[in-house]
Amino acid sequence: MPFFQIYYMKPIRMETSRIYTFLDEKSSYLLHFFEGQKLIHDLALIHDLKGQGFSYFRDCILGAQPIIAFLKNEEGIGIYIDSEDPYFRLKIETGHHGQVRCLLLPENFNEFPESLNGICRLSKIFPAGQQSYTSVIELNDTSFFDVINIILKESYQIQSEVKVSQVSDQSVMIMKLPAINYDQQNPVNISIRDYWKSHESKLSEVFKKGLSQYKEIQKSFEALGLTYVGAKDVIYFCPCSKDRMIQSIRGLSAKTAEDLFSQEGKDIETKCDYCKKIYHISKQEILS
Repeated sequence: MPFFQIYYMKPIRMETSRIYTFLDEKSSYLLHFFEGQKLIHDLALIHDLKGQGFSYFRDCILGAQPIIAFLKNEEGIGIYIDSEDPYFRLKIETGHHGQVRCLLLPENFNEFPESLNGICRLSKIFPAGQQSYTSVIELNDTSFFDVINIILKESYQIQSEVKVSQVSDQSVMIMKLPAINYDQQNPVNISIRDYWKSHESKLSEVFKKGLSQYKEIQKSFEALGLTYVGAKDVIYFCPCSKDRMIQSIRGLSAKTAEDLFSQEGKDIETKCDYCKKIYHISKQEILS
C-alpha cells in the first residue's frame, strides 16, 4: 500500500503596519517610524500599477503616512495632488484611528517624476461641529517630499523631515522638539540636517533589517538610546458602499442620470476608484 506524506503550507500572516514613536531626550527629538509592509502589500493587490508607477506610489504613501502621528482624536487629513506635468491624480486620506485609503490615477501610470507641476490641496477634518480647513499649495517643479515638508512646516508649524527607505517598506520622520534647558549655559540645539547626518547610518541599518514584529522594532530603536512612547496600527480601509454610490448618482442632473440607463432593463456598473470594488445598480434603485 503506497504511503503518501502530505505537507500543509500555512498561509503567511503579515504583521499589521504601524507607526511607532520614540523619544531622543538627549537631543530633544521625536522619531516617528512607519513600518508599512502590510499596507503596501494590500495596495499592490488593489491597484494595477506596474514598475516605476507603483514604486512612485509606494514612496508617496510611505512619505505621507507618518503625518498620522500628529492627528488628534476624531481628526483626519486628505492630501490631493493634481499634477499636470506629468499628468496624474494622487489622493491620500487618513484619520487619527489609522484607517487609510489612497489611489493614483491613471491606472497605467508608469513614471517616477522627480518634480511636479500643478496644485496640492490639503484638507484637515476636525471633530463634529468644527469647520474643516483646506489650503492649496502651488507645485512648480516641486518634489512630493518637498510637499510633505511644506505641510509639516506651514500647516503644523513644526521643524520636521521625512526619510523614505529604498530597501524596505518603511520610513521615518524626525521632529525637532521645542527648545528646552534655557537655564543651561549651552542648551541643546541640533539642526534637523545635523541630527539626520549623525543618525543616518544607524537608521539605515534598521531599514536594512526590514523588521515588522512589534517587539523587534521596539528593541531595535531602544538599542539606539531612544525611549519608546507608543504605537498605532495603520490599516487600509475604504468606507465605500452601494448606498453611497446610489446617492452620488442621485446627485447628478436628471438628464445625466437618465443617460446612464440608455439600455432598457440594463444595470449600470460603477467602481470605487479607491478599492476597485464593483457595484451593479439598477434604474429602480436610483428612482426608489
